[in-house]
Amino acid sequence: MNESEQPRSNAGRNPTVNRESIEAAVRKVGAHGPVSVNKVAAELGVNVTTVYRHTGGLEGLRRIHALQSFEALGDAPSPVGQDWQSWLLKLADFYRAAFLRNPDLLKYAQAALDPRFHRLELATKELVDCGFTAREAVRAHAFLINNVVGYVHQELQTRQQRRVGTTPVYLQLIETLRSGSEHLPTLNKLKLDDGDLDSDKNFTYFIRYAIEGIQAHRGALEKVQSPASEH
Repeated sequence: MNESEQPRSNAGRNPTVNRESIEAAVRKVGAHGPVSVNKVAAELGVNVTTVYRHTGGLEGLRRIHALQSFEALGDAPSPVGQDWQSWLLKLADFYRAAFLRNPDLLKYAQAALDPRFHRLELATKELVDCGFTAREAVRAHAFLINNVVGYVHQELQTRQQRRVGTTPVYLQLIETLRSGSEHLPTLNKLKLDDGDLDSDKNFTYFIRYAIEGIQAHRGALEKVQSPASEH
């Protein structure tokens, strides 16, 4: 622990440590860089054991910081004036932006996006109003988030590969096809170029496939019963 991280409790006061003070400390520390147990303890003026006791350690602090980062994004897009497909596409864009700004959110997915289930309630109501059953709506929303999580995970991995000088997999494919590989005759017909690496366009295509899948399976989802409901 460096000098700047020494607990301030040695200055003759007994800091009050509660949920509010911890969240304030995490917010302040997170505004200047990665959150750590030592930094939060120093901000609170307590030892690291106290932080562990109240939060469970770094994992708990990251969860708090992830929630704060997501809340800072503001409200999700309104469904007013849109069909459900268009709204889900915009909702997916919103979730993607949240994950890209704070990759810690990826680990917690819907738990971080919606700790009190308000967004799930909104999505369920909107889809029910559009003709979904409540069960279909909940599954559709979960399917959307899972697809966004998968895409962003790969997107962040590609960015990391570029940073360390490793050629991303999809770029390797394009370079291989440009060299005229005889072992990939079907893929050679794709005529891939740099435009196929546009992550924004690819995300839109990817999510549209997911939304079309939701549309195609409406009704079929209700036929999938749990073992308990079959008796």
